[in-house]
Amino acid sequence: MEENGHRLPSGTPELPPRCVALTFDDGPGPRSAELARLLRDEGVPGTFFVLGENAEKHGDALAVYRDCGHAVGLHGDRHRPFKSAEHAARELSQCAGRIAGYLTERPWFRPPYGIGDWPVPDFAGPVGWHAQGRDWDITYRHGQAVQACVEAITAGLIRRDGGIVLLHVHDFAAATEFTPAGLTETDLDLRIIEIVSLLIERLRAAGFSFVALPAPAKASVAESPSQAGAEPVVSTAPAPMRAPAPAGFGAADDLKTLRLFRATAKAAGGVLDLMMPMREEGDGPPLFCAHPMVGLSWCYMAMLPYVDVRYPLYGLQARGLRRPEPLPTSMAEMARDYTDQIRITQPAGPYHLLGWSLGGNIAFAIAEELESRGEQVGLMVILDANMAEFDVIESNSEPWMIYNLVLAQFGYVPALTPADPAPEARLLDLVRRRPGLGLDQWPDQRLRALQRVITNNIEIGRAYRPGLVHCRMLFFSAARHEPSLAEKLRSWEPFIDGPIDAVELDCDHRQMLLPEPMERLGPALSDRMTRAVMAIKSPIV
Repeated sequence: MEENGHRLPSGTPELPPRCVALTFDDGPGPRSAELARLLRDEGVPGTFFVLGENAEKHGDALAVYRDCGHAVGLHGDRHRPFKSAEHAARELSQCAGRIAGYLTERPWFRPPYGIGDWPVPDFAGPVGWHAQGRDWDITYRHGQAVQACVEAITAGLIRRDGGIVLLHVHDFAAATEFTPAGLTETDLDLRIIEIVSLLIERLRAAGFSFVALPAPAKASVAESPSQAGAEPVVSTAPAPMRAPAPAGFGAADDLKTLRLFRATAKAAGGVLDLMMPMREEGDGPPLFCAHPMVGLSWCYMAMLPYVDVRYPLYGLQARGLRRPEPLPTSMAEMARDYTDQIRITQPAGPYHLLGWSLGGNIAFAIAEELESRGEQVGLMVILDANMAEFDVIESNSEPWMIYNLVLAQFGYVPALTPADPAPEARLLDLVRRRPGLGLDQWPDQRLRALQRVITNNIEIGRAYRPGLVHCRMLFFSAARHEPSLAEKLRSWEPFIDGPIDAVELDCDHRQMLLPEPMERLGPALSDRMTRAVMAIKSPIV
């Protein structure tokens, strides 16, 4: 495979069209942590090909890579060209031994200078690149400029409709580069932050999306042309430790979730009404969706293409966002208010309810209130909520956690940490730097109101103690989110007097509204709605 006149290594993965993966060689370096946080704040995943010798100097950056959700790959122990397959295996093994705690089971690797097309067991690659801008000539003051570097990379990606970008977080400090020029390492012109900031802006304007390198295949390494006829390489690497999954946005599905929230926030059009119509037409009974912890039901816009068009959809939303007003002091008070709103829209039952996460608890409280008024609940749909263990509801209402919920709801990367001394100022800085996602149009007072709403939802959710309702329940479980389906159902059984159906989805709790889970969730929900309507004539006794 040729790219701009040079042959790509055989292990270079393919990316979808219009997608770009940013990769960084030779780190970690003095600005690695700053770069990792910039990428996190911009919602851009990175892959850092690490040198063992530089990990000894700047090893603190490795934890920042991991905590920001980026991938760590291998570049060798020292910055020397690989001379053979055995040499490559030795160098990668030594580097992996230094940073084992930050590696996935089978990490990607890139040989120094891109020289050597030798696959190595236990490692994925070798990985090449499709575009670069000679950023090393900026580092060594050889006449290249930031603007020209970015222009070269952008032009290369436009020509091939996306691809892998090569950048350097801390170019290797070889004596041959410094001595003739009378320089030391402190003379390096590290402009990577400027390069990456401008590059992200240019590529987004050109319509590209940023993605991580795909997960390496677990199959054995295929024979490369340069290795044909050679003896198989025996890796001396210890089995790399599996690094914990990043808590940030690094996983591909988490990035999809952020993009979904951006889309649903845009589709909702900023509606803050207590009852948000998502689809008013349809000849079936409406489905009322209780908001999750953030207090907005915009996320449920993702259900529209998947739920049968016969059923109108409405979203309940929290008080205190349209204007300053008292917030409910208990789940029962909230349920009474929402029940009043529901009956304005649908004066008589039976009623059909849905809730995701904390919204499941709210939907249950509404069902209690409806039954206390003599109304019938036809179907209650719960998306992976837990009723019995109240401590699973977020107990920590620290501002940085609340603001991360706000950011995620609008599709921003939830980038705040406990170390941020002024989380509100940090939130405002993040949203003002990313116009077009919605929050940048909100006044500061409304952002503070959203924090107040979320904090109140947490408090009343933790204080809530449910009773018993008499209705059918459809429970959707996120299989990748503990506990097991059986345990989740046991937590609900004491509170439901009626049949419980369950559907398990192959996703995490945060990802339930993505297209893949919804392709199963939507038809199953529509089917149970139809059955519930047909069963109304035979009420549960």
